[in-house]
Amino acid sequence: MLRILIDAAEALDDSTVGLPELTGEVIAQKWARGVPAIRGEMAAIPAALRTLPAMLCDVLEESGAGESAAHIKRALSSGEIDAGSLLTVSLARNQKAIRTSALHHGFAPDLIWLVGELASSPLAHLWSARVLGSDPRTVPGSDPNGGWTRGYCPICGSWPALIEMLSGARLLRCSYCAAAWELPERRCVYCANHDERFIIAATDVARTDRLLELCGECGYYTKAIAVAEPAPFPLIAIEDLATMNLDEAAMARKYQRPSLIDLDAIDPPASPGCS
Repeated sequence: MLRILIDAAEALDDSTVGLPELTGEVIAQKWARGVPAIRGEMAAIPAALRTLPAMLCDVLEESGAGESAAHIKRALSSGEIDAGSLLTVSLARNQKAIRTSALHHGFAPDLIWLVGELASSPLAHLWSARVLGSDPRTVPGSDPNGGWTRGYCPICGSWPALIEMLSGARLLRCSYCAAAWELPERRCVYCANHDERFIIAATDVARTDRLLELCGECGYYTKAIAVAEPAPFPLIAIEDLATMNLDEAAMARKYQRPSLIDLDAIDPPASPGCS
């Protein structure tokens, strides 16, 4: 799957992909309201990406998803599932819509969400790079007086997969578009708590390069790992898997990761008929 995504990302041409132009003023207005940059924006889905869902289904079918993945692929081939629509809804991070539709049509909801998320991620990454720059190390840290100060991604609204500790910086890395951003202070990524219930600890005293950030207020955790270089898209998934022992340690202490944030609660969609 990583090979498929890397090839797809390399094939996307930033000069020809139809992404809306977002001015600094528009982004600043959205960020002031806590709204991710691409929220509500419509991107044309490149033809090359429309073939990815079926390709990913093949890999998933061979890797253990079996008939569930084959069922989704047949629906893609017959047109019962429109690949472009799946990618568009995934790009909007509308997990609720995908799950509802999947259950209605008899598809495995988590699997079809995974297929849509993976297949749309190269476009999300391209969009992220256009807004923030291609090198995560050049992204300025947020501050209380402006910029982005939330724990969810400033581009797409996803939660970070982990935090990369690099040369004194703490880069939150988006699990979807691979954006990198910093918080103005050490606090819980999810609820902003920074009292004594927010704990940063090493599960192994000999490995202080791998830490857990545990919040007793909301019950969620984040992993923080020291790196020599930021992980490129889509290899953040490898870092995430390589630190699974940290997840196990956090879950053993009854901490968990939250579900995808409901962007409709932050930025409600316009009511039908409104101009």
